[in-house]
Amino acid sequence: MILALFCCLVGTAIAQQETRPPKRWGAEINILWPIFPGNIYKGQVTYETWRKGHYAGEVYAGFHIRPFEFREDEGDFANYALTFGYRQFFWKGLHAEIYQAIGPGFNRNNVITGQDYESWDYEVGLLLGYRLELFSKEKRDRMRYSPYISTQQGFYYLAAQSNPHPIKNSTGESPFYVGTLNFGLRF
Repeated sequence: MILALFCCLVGTAIAQQETRPPKRWGAEINILWPIFPGNIYKGQVTYETWRKGHYAGEVYAGFHIRPFEFREDEGDFANYALTFGYRQFFWKGLHAEIYQAIGPGFNRNNVITGQDYESWDYEVGLLLGYRLELFSKEKRDRMRYSPYISTQQGFYYLAAQSNPHPIKNSTGESPFYVGTLNFGLRF
């Protein structure tokens, strides 16, 4: 009887381990931006909404923090934003991402007018990248947390500002290049 109970418990544990749900959740931080260009902190939580073979879709929400720093053409500048978007995986870790961010921007002691400006900003972006899983699928399936590194290249564009501030030698907003290096955990 005890042997039968033991076999049932072990069999149930093995069956549960084999049917463990996939790691749909993740958390990642940008490890490049605090160093280069510096003073920018970005993190997010991800959720895989669907998967079919190598194709998958993932949504995310996070934060973007840029504390005050002096910019020669603007004055003291800072911005804080909530970020959200969607990643479409095409093959293994190869993906495209649509990025959006909304939040307040601050410009103190503007170098042209000497005034302070506060604005609500909306930024959009398009990135292409690759997520490199650090362990084999077999090992990842047994791990509670699965680490990865991802890199992305693309463009951001400040699409809207409620109160734009003047910038020396600027005729308006234009798309700008961004590159990321993220460390993440899937769970």
